[in-house]
Amino acid sequence: MTQAQHIPVTQRVIPAVDAALAPVPRSGRDPLLRAAVVGLFVIALFYTLYFAAPVLIPITIAILLSMLLSPAVEWLERLSLPRGLASGVIVIAALGLIIGSVVTLAGPAQDWVTRLPSGFGKIEERLKLIKKPIAEIQKATEQIENVTELDKPQQRRQVVELRRPSFAGELLSGTQRAMTSVGIVIILLYFLLSTRDLFLRKLVALMPSEEHKTRTIDIARSVKKDISFYLVSLTLTNIGYGLLVTVAGWALGLENALLWGAVTAILSFAPYVGPVVILVLLSLASIVSVNALTAALALPAIYLCVLLLVQNLISPYIWGRRLSLNPVAIFISIILFGWMWGMAGALLAVPLLASFKIVAERVGTLRPAAEFVSP
Repeated sequence: MTQAQHIPVTQRVIPAVDAALAPVPRSGRDPLLRAAVVGLFVIALFYTLYFAAPVLIPITIAILLSMLLSPAVEWLERLSLPRGLASGVIVIAALGLIIGSVVTLAGPAQDWVTRLPSGFGKIEERLKLIKKPIAEIQKATEQIENVTELDKPQQRRQVVELRRPSFAGELLSGTQRAMTSVGIVIILLYFLLSTRDLFLRKLVALMPSEEHKTRTIDIARSVKKDISFYLVSLTLTNIGYGLLVTVAGWALGLENALLWGAVTAILSFAPYVGPVVILVLLSLASIVSVNALTAALALPAIYLCVLLLVQNLISPYIWGRRLSLNPVAIFISIILFGWMWGMAGALLAVPLLASFKIVAERVGTLRPAAEFVSP
């Protein structure tokens, strides 16, 4: 027998187990543990954002609207109007503006939806220059498909039909969800505007020292100021796009130019994706309703020129580096929030990303993330 065989099993196994279970040195444990915790937190965050969308979307809209409308409430408050009354006036005025716009534009929108299928023939006639090459390619493709089908043995095709819920059922369920969300937004918006800094005061009361309280107040006020400035400037810019399209479309003879101006203002909240959709819609609408092809293409050309001017010169000058965002981060955020929250997420992606950057710049542990989304 060897010397190792004389040693009892317990004396050989227990030291090996103790060595395996021994704590990892701090220098090698912290990065792995931190990466694992961050990864689990990100997964849990996206999981929550995805499945809690019906609750989080109205809350997010209400918070952003409160930051957007708070300057107007403070202006009325400086006129000796009580905070609660001023908040009610602003909420009712905003709600009336939205309802009036929807009622005014509902008729023209329905008319365009009815006319658009019949206008495809006019669009096809206007675009004869590119129609011929496309037709030749389509003919060649059909010939290739016919030859391929002749070579294959004839098989019996089975048609599978998927029955969807009725349109009335989908409309009623969607309308009920939309009305519930609108009610949540209105009520929460009023409370956020009327209570002012209630949550900030409660947060400050929990701080352990005067230094932490002062720092918390400074961070919260500067963040609110920057986010309000960003949202107000972004909203005014998008309204400017809408006015431009309305005036230019009316001058060029575009039917229901106010409708397309409103569509432009709303879709402009989604950068990169929104302008592409706007250009396509303006081109189709102009070709259908404007007689001359040159005049029809002038409207999307005017919008594109002004868009490039604003995005490359005016907006960077107004916002500066503090509110500027990385185009890659913008595009990724639009994809992620569009996947999680649909159209509402695509429209809210950039304001949420800008808000996150403003907060991250003032919190030491989040500054690398703020640098990542910076240009």
